[in-house]
Amino acid sequence: MKFSPVRTAALLLALACPSCGIFEPKPKYKAVDPKAVVPPDFLFTRYAPLNAWLDTGMRVQIFDVPLTEVVNEPPLRGLNYRFINLPVTNPTIFIDKIGMTRRQLLWALSQDYQLHMTPVFGPDGRTAYLELRSREATNAAKDRATWTTD
Repeated sequence: MKFSPVRTAALLLALACPSCGIFEPKPKYKAVDPKAVVPPDFLFTRYAPLNAWLDTGMRVQIFDVPLTEVVNEPPLRGLNYRFINLPVTNPTIFIDKIGMTRRQLLWALSQDYQLHMTPVFGPDGRTAYLELRSREATNAAKDRATWTTD
């Protein structure tokens, strides 16, 4: 009995690759992983509409926008923001990501620019605004107080 080279190759492939995963179902592709990089307690709330808004994935294109004005960009619209301590510097932001949740975006901004963020709720239990405090401002004040030689 003579086997053709194609049948031989197919038989060897079928015998050699059952564990390599070629024939297994592929995982569903997700452009955004909502739990990537962000700790579970960042902007933690039991208010479901805010969680749904924060965990919505979207295309983020923010080009040359000052830090204090980044909250007016399309990915972050839909929520009110209030700066309590303005940052000492106001750097320009440049972010271009295909898939990112709003929670990931806010986490990236808070880590890169030393912002502390706290959701503030109104008397009706709905989110009134997101409070932004610059740790840079307090750190700079501490540095100035530490380094004075009067």
